[in-house]
Amino acid sequence: MFFRSTNRPSPRVSLRTALTTPIVLLVVLFTAAIGFSSYRSGQRTVEDFATQLHHEVSRHILQYLSQYLATPRQLAQTNAAALSLETISLEEWQVTGTYLWEQMQAFEVQGLFYREGVEGQLLLSRDEDGMARLYRYREDNNDEEMPPWQGVTMSRQGRFLDRFQTPPQGLTEILDRLASPPASGPVWQQLSSGNLLAIAPLYDTAGELQGTLAVETQLAPLESFLQQLTLSRGGQAFIVDRQGRLIAASAPEPFGQRSGITGEEDGSLAVLNSSNGTIRTAANALVTHFGGLEAIEETQLFKFKQGRGRYFLQVTPFRDDWGLDWLIVVAVPNTELMDPIWLNLLIILVLGGITMVTAGIIGWQLAGWLGEPLRRLSKSMTQLGRRQWSPTLPMIFEDSSREVGVLGKSFNRLALRLQTTVTRLEQENAALQETDRLKDLYLHNLAEEFRKPIGEAIAEVEMLSDRPHAYSEQDLEDLHKLRKLGTRLLELMENISDLTQIHSGQMTPELEAVDLQRLLDEVVEEHQVALQEANLGLERRDFPPPLCVTADRQMLKQVLTIVFENAIQFTEQGLIRLSTAISGPMGKTSYHELPEAIITVSDSGIGIAPEQQEKLFHPFTKIEGCPEERRGPGLGLAIAANLISLMKGKIFINSEGCGQGTTVTIVLPVSN
Repeated sequence: MFFRSTNRPSPRVSLRTALTTPIVLLVVLFTAAIGFSSYRSGQRTVEDFATQLHHEVSRHILQYLSQYLATPRQLAQTNAAALSLETISLEEWQVTGTYLWEQMQAFEVQGLFYREGVEGQLLLSRDEDGMARLYRYREDNNDEEMPPWQGVTMSRQGRFLDRFQTPPQGLTEILDRLASPPASGPVWQQLSSGNLLAIAPLYDTAGELQGTLAVETQLAPLESFLQQLTLSRGGQAFIVDRQGRLIAASAPEPFGQRSGITGEEDGSLAVLNSSNGTIRTAANALVTHFGGLEAIEETQLFKFKQGRGRYFLQVTPFRDDWGLDWLIVVAVPNTELMDPIWLNLLIILVLGGITMVTAGIIGWQLAGWLGEPLRRLSKSMTQLGRRQWSPTLPMIFEDSSREVGVLGKSFNRLALRLQTTVTRLEQENAALQETDRLKDLYLHNLAEEFRKPIGEAIAEVEMLSDRPHAYSEQDLEDLHKLRKLGTRLLELMENISDLTQIHSGQMTPELEAVDLQRLLDEVVEEHQVALQEANLGLERRDFPPPLCVTADRQMLKQVLTIVFENAIQFTEQGLIRLSTAISGPMGKTSYHELPEAIITVSDSGIGIAPEQQEKLFHPFTKIEGCPEERRGPGLGLAIAANLISLMKGKIFINSEGCGQGTTVTIVLPVSN
């Protein structure tokens, strides 16, 4: 029998769509995967580059600051040593002035100052024209002809030019600072001009204040250094103190921003009013992120937004032992760094679109060529799957490709063989099912027929055993053996009846929440006598109650009884361990699914060889090497496995070999 293809026109749009859509989707997914991978890779590269750039720029700024600010401190220490050794003094103030002028030229500082406790003051300040002015003030001057202030102008070559007797102009703030030296040691102070003043008190060996040294340093070179740093377009690096005064920045700032004048009137931080938008937004981000500039204690790296742009920001504290406490901030825009990534992504999308259109056209044409023969083949396969056997002509694929033609011929042969095979298997399967049904019915009826006479015989034996004085000890022992054998035979009939009911589907569980600890107590209590007769110990380890499982109570009790009796039967000496626990669901990954209860019955009995363990759940299976007096009919574990399966549970047997005991594990779902 074959399947004939019809020549009626069929709709090709659906078939073409079915063939073209996967190709287009594959191209789309492939393009999306490449684009996403390229984007993520580029994003990680940009983040790594931005992090490295921040670290390098911050490191250079820290290194420059350490070197640049070391000069005023070294000058103060050098001058302190010279004053202590009386190398310089106010008596020869022009010689001392020349000494200070040489330091000013060598280290490019703005001014060098010294105030002696009772003698007076010596000031050397650089003018805007490059000339220097040396001032000396004597507080203990008693000569009326000699004014307290004396000054001299020094050329760029260090020569003394004209003298004057007017007090210094513009140095009032510095004089006030020198008059109030710090009590705790050398400190940095920022002047209203924006320059930095290093003030160091000088004490004699007795601990008395001898004088005050000061070195004025310009911050303009620091700004020049920041402006020369290689940052991306739109990136900014700036230094701000804890009070919000902008010390220096890579972007030009008005004098009010650097000196801290702006913002003092309204109580806000001066840096928050910066004329540069990036600096202003970065400062706001710092205040918002940390709650204030005082809270920043270590280097931090994070992101912030400015309009539609995103920035990488790193803030690094800078402190020294003279009380300087600044923050170095480097902000680099993410947008500029991501521009090549977006361009690359755009190219990928354009090429992907071209590929998608090309693949769609090719798939559409290919579907038109293969559509008709494949449709006929699909229809015939549908008929074959539905077992619509009918005399038909063979399928013809002359208008198709060679591969499709070979496929059609193979299908014709397969259809004929499949029809014959399926028909034969259905007949054999029906015969086997009927045989199996008759076997179960026969065994069930046989068990039911034997149960009544066996029960009556056991009752008669028990009645005779109730009169021990009428029989001899041998007769009583024989009656006990007879009752024991009858009981085992009755249990066998009941097991056979249960097994046939399970196979025929007549036994269905009534699932409910079963208290596992209470049920185990009942099973153990019923077998206390058997444990004492076998001289076996019992060790229990129960999961903290209450522990309820979803099961049929009678079925679960029957399973536990079978397993417990097997442990007693096959253990000559030692003990039996009974434990309960819970575990995550086997084969499940969801965190919200209920756990499973694990019941373990272990014995120290004869054990089972590994090659025989898989056979134990089959009916009438007996263990090789087991003593004859301990052999059973081989139905207990088969019934237990079927009952556990009906209750949606699992049962396992594990033994390391003969003489090494056996462990039976039962897994059931925990009741909610």
